[in-house]
Amino acid sequence: MRNLLTPSPLAVNPLAAVLATVALSLSGCSPAPADIAKAISSENPVMREDGAKIAQNYDDPVVWDALVLTLKDSSQKTKLNAIESLASTEAKPAGPQLIDVLNSDADPRVKRAAADALGRLCVMESAPALVAYLSSFEANDREQLAGIWALGNLGAQGLEAESKKIALETLVQKREGTTDRYILYSANYALRTLR
Repeated sequence: MRNLLTPSPLAVNPLAAVLATVALSLSGCSPAPADIAKAISSENPVMREDGAKIAQNYDDPVVWDALVLTLKDSSQKTKLNAIESLASTEAKPAGPQLIDVLNSDADPRVKRAAADALGRLCVMESAPALVAYLSSFEANDREQLAGIWALGNLGAQGLEAESKKIALETLVQKREGTTDRYILYSANYALRTLR
């Protein structure tokens, strides 16, 4: 039996406390949003990855703020988990940071995830960034499918006149320039959604 005057191992070791928090969440017990934010902010890269993944169950600004900070993480997996969690929890306030990721991240998988998230979150001001993203692809490159879908989803919500014009031009160009049936189908579908 432990002496009540002896501090708990969790009180002495903050990393142990964070690991215990993640273990509780994996076992069905839900830690507080502040605990998840702490895991996301950990110096331990595995803790950041796991925290960013678990965060998809937390629709909370404290967690969103921690996720936004990891969008510049050195770990691709942490960034991908953070982007998915932001999209899953409908964290629209993260729109500007996701646009920045789309514009500046060097990793194609991260850029694709950011394009998808911007479409899912319906971040209307992301239309120019999505158009620029799409212009970086060759006509038959399937990597652009997430960007085509995202631009079409924004259009379905009703873009402003100038954004709608550039979206239409881009989607028509993608449709006419490809011989790939998936890109053709996606561009046609996106064009049909534009209002």
